[in-house]
Amino acid sequence: MAKNSKADYKVIQILIVFCFTFISTQTNAQDSEAVSINEKLDVIRNYPFDMPFERSDINLLNWQYWPYSRYASHHPREFIPMATIHADAEAVALEEIKNDPFNLMELKVSVDTEKDVLLPDLLKSINMKGFAVMHGGKLVFETYDQGMQKHDIQILQSTSKTFTGMLIHKLASEGLLDLGANVDEYLPDLNADVFKGSTLQNMLDMEVGFPDFGSYYKTEDFGFMSEVHMGLKPKVLGVEHRSTLLFIQQFQKPAFAAGSKFSYNDMNTQVLAMIAEQVTGKPYAQLIEENFWRPLQARYDAAISVDEDGSAGASWGMAITLRDAARFGQMMLNRGSFKGKRVIPESYFEATFDQPPTEPLSPYFVLGQQEDYRNQVWMLRDDGLMHTIGSFGQFIFADYKNEIAIVFMANWKHTSHLESKEHLIRIVRAVGEQINR
Repeated sequence: MAKNSKADYKVIQILIVFCFTFISTQTNAQDSEAVSINEKLDVIRNYPFDMPFERSDINLLNWQYWPYSRYASHHPREFIPMATIHADAEAVALEEIKNDPFNLMELKVSVDTEKDVLLPDLLKSINMKGFAVMHGGKLVFETYDQGMQKHDIQILQSTSKTFTGMLIHKLASEGLLDLGANVDEYLPDLNADVFKGSTLQNMLDMEVGFPDFGSYYKTEDFGFMSEVHMGLKPKVLGVEHRSTLLFIQQFQKPAFAAGSKFSYNDMNTQVLAMIAEQVTGKPYAQLIEENFWRPLQARYDAAISVDEDGSAGASWGMAITLRDAARFGQMMLNRGSFKGKRVIPESYFEATFDQPPTEPLSPYFVLGQQEDYRNQVWMLRDDGLMHTIGSFGQFIFADYKNEIAIVFMANWKHTSHLESKEHLIRIVRAVGEQINR
């Protein structure tokens, strides 16, 4: 018995050593993979804007960055799984006044105290793909660049979130949701205690206790892995199934009390979309089609990204044409109406734009103004602006002072660029002044 016990003990020791060696090998392999990905991303993000490339060069690791984004951002269906948001086949064309009625091609924009730049030159300098201006319910100016055309759909990035915020408010106005309720009341099997104590309003206002997600370019950070699961990046580091839900479920402890801090995080929007699907029994793409695309009389099919569970990329993955984005901007400007028909309840704008800023405030400033955030949309109150913001320069502005709506679809080098963002505000101001002379 003693000899057998010693032999068994040695076998167990060998097995333990083997297991640790195997685990160590796997860990080392993943570490090596992470280093390789980080190095590749560092190189990719430094390529020049005008570098030649072939369509076959584009992949999920590089599609968001120069030079590949010149093509990929307005051809997203070729790179990521997407559900279709069907347009109205009988919708009439967007009303427009052609031939630049306000002479915007000759408009000079002041970029500092000593320098004025022609609008077309300034747009080109900040890598604008599409630019549109609405006034009086009509399209009065539009330009395209980098091969983008009227029928192309541009990925909206976080501008997508505003659609979710408006949808949630509409469902609440219809009695399907209570913005003061906790997520558990609608998704009892969510199993993510990071939302413990959080209301839907906390989620709308980005006040849920997620930890800092760090970098979206470094594999060791939550930000990077969130994009792997949502479909923006390739499957790496052992991820075999893309699931936003599984990614969210790793967060079981709030980093701060709900409502005590502003902390911008995509997962709030992702779960809000899941709630909308749950209470309506409809997929998110259908909800956007019924609540936005048909009422806005959109002329072109849009799309929304989906992960392998079928969960929509509500926080980043909508893709629409410039002109249909202009329709949305006009609806924002009309405080929820389009061509005299109600699309989003007035109560959304009363609860968002009409209310003064309250704690907790966002930490972001542009041209000396603090950017206020509420209900999945941004505001610059001194300028009378409500606007969306999406990475790489996707913005839709409703300028209530000058009664214009402006859409920017850009292709910036980085997800955010303060100088370019400041130029957008300068352009909005200059266009508003020119039109209202």
